[in-house]
Amino acid sequence: MNKLLTILCASAVLLALSIAFERARMRRFWGRTCMGREWRRRFPKAPKADIREFLDLFIAAFGFGESRRLRFSPGDRVMEVYRALYPFPKMMADSMELESFITRVQERYGVDLLPLWREDVTLGELFAYARTDLA
Repeated sequence: MNKLLTILCASAVLLALSIAFERARMRRFWGRTCMGREWRRRFPKAPKADIREFLDLFIAAFGFGESRRLRFSPGDRVMEVYRALYPFPKMMADSMELESFITRVQERYGVDLLPLWREDVTLGELFAYARTDLA
């Protein structure tokens, strides 16, 4: 019983540390005000609901809560978000967030993001590509 209690305590400490480190790495994004105005400025013809739907695909793939949706701007690089979560990719296993996002966009919009994908691709570029009527 003592060994089980030690394992549970250690697990709780590791979980708390993991949450604290994630918050610190994501502070750049979480500390922002709503980026809805930036999205509307960049895509004035896009209905708010369409922008939110696209961002919902992104936050769902990354496992972020709905309240985080508009913390991301059209100029945010997808790989910067990924690297904020996984600063040591060779030492950390990811949850296939990028693959999940690409799949979700393909299912929803019928477009393949892979031809557009590069290290510095932004959420705004992906939104415009997925919504060719806005490009």
